[in-house]
Amino acid sequence: MGQLCCFPFSRDEEKISKKPIGILDLLNEALRRERMRLKSKVKQIKELLLKPETQAKIRRELLEGRSLNSSDQGSDVDFSTALA
Repeated sequence: MGQLCCFPFSRDEEKISKKPIGILDLLNEALRRERMRLKSKVKQIKELLLKPETQAKIRRELLEGRSLNSSDQGSDVDFSTALA
């Protein structure tokens, strides 16, 4: 009896993927993964910016440098419309 091989197919069988993998395929896959990662990050940032506590903190920081006598136009900003 021969020694068992660690591969899921015998040596006589062809490779699972017959299509050769080229450099363009590898680059496209890397770019696709990077786009997915960036889209995920953008989604997380949007969700964070829509939280009321984050909006309140942004308003406080924006108004910090302004004089108390100036109008309060910046406090009525609706972030949900800007991020849609």
